[in-house]
Amino acid sequence: MMYIGVMKKGDSVICVNSEMIAIRRGNGEVDVIPLVKDETGLRVDTEGIVTIGYGSNTVQETVGGVTVTKF
Repeated sequence: MMYIGVMKKGDSVICVNSEMIAIRRGNGEVDVIPLVKDETGLRVDTEGIVTIGYGSNTVQETVGGVTVTKF
């Protein structure tokens, strides 16, 4: 058995497949959480998590402590 602890109270699962898990957070945003299989087994790719949230059609990415906003 495998246990993946990525949910908090109020969250719900939208989708699970061999490549990712999609979690609807309690605030309505969605986290797409990539899964990676390596020599130790299956794990969550914490650096590849994408959050889909509310906004004005922008994309923000933080690289090396710098946040870049794209329109």
